[in-house]
Amino acid sequence: MLGIKILLLSLIVSIITGCGKTEEEKQFHQQLLDKALNDETKQMGNRFLAENAQRDDVVVTDSGLQYEILVAAEGPKPRVFDRVRVNYTGWTVDGEVFESSASQTEYPMFTLNKVIKGWRLALLKMSPGARWKVYLPSELAYGARSPGGMVPANSALIFEIELLEILPEEKADQ
Repeated sequence: MLGIKILLLSLIVSIITGCGKTEEEKQFHQQLLDKALNDETKQMGNRFLAENAQRDDVVVTDSGLQYEILVAAEGPKPRVFDRVRVNYTGWTVDGEVFESSASQTEYPMFTLNKVIKGWRLALLKMSPGARWKVYLPSELAYGARSPGGMVPANSALIFEIELLEILPEEKADQ
């Protein structure tokens, strides 16, 4: 899957960079593409995820999402337009906490279709009361952009997410 994405991205860049650009500009754009796809942050994340995938308690999905169930729960699961209330902590793969709901006065609420893809994929599988540790390749996190702070572009990320409550779309605005 990742190979197809890289091939597609390369094709797009080739088409764009081949349109009326000088050879120097084409080389510059290719260098940017190579850096974006193979920088040290991306490589470190890939190594971490490859090792993590070998652990017995880690489930690896076709999308690249990895998760382990810390607390299982039965019950309804959110839909993509539902809002959810969560308790969470996020780490970089080198163990640095970059974000946590513990510092907030109230547990945050998010609409699933507005969160990063890895969160959405995980939360759609969870029921209230569940607590999971999720491991996201950069493509399921913030990709080749940095959300700022301690998270560089191309970062694989780790989150512990506890789903506290589902607020269906029709109740979320009340």
